[in-house]
Amino acid sequence: MYYPYNQNPYIPQRAYAHKHPNEIAWLHQYYRDTKSLPDQWVEYIQPLVTRALSEVEEGINLTHLFQEFILSGVLVGQGFTPEQAIEQVETWEKGESKLLQASKAMK
Repeated sequence: MYYPYNQNPYIPQRAYAHKHPNEIAWLHQYYRDTKSLPDQWVEYIQPLVTRALSEVEEGINLTHLFQEFILSGVLVGQGFTPEQAIEQVETWEKGESKLLQASKAMK
């Protein structure tokens, strides 16, 4: 089973910490000492930004683009990696979400 907190270095990894407490402590200390929290998140979501910019160039309508990447951002905030978040939203777009399908079809 996927447990997103094992993937994201910016979210406390409670389920993982009991196995490797020194590694987790070092990782969190490194990020606290070297970068502000907002800069950490900006760096972490860069794959979403890059992907969104490429889709703008492809002519994807902005309503759909905003929906897709705001949803991806929500998933990242819940512990998904940016790549996993994009993949999940695309899965929803292809099946479960009628609203994403409709916005993608808009011109």
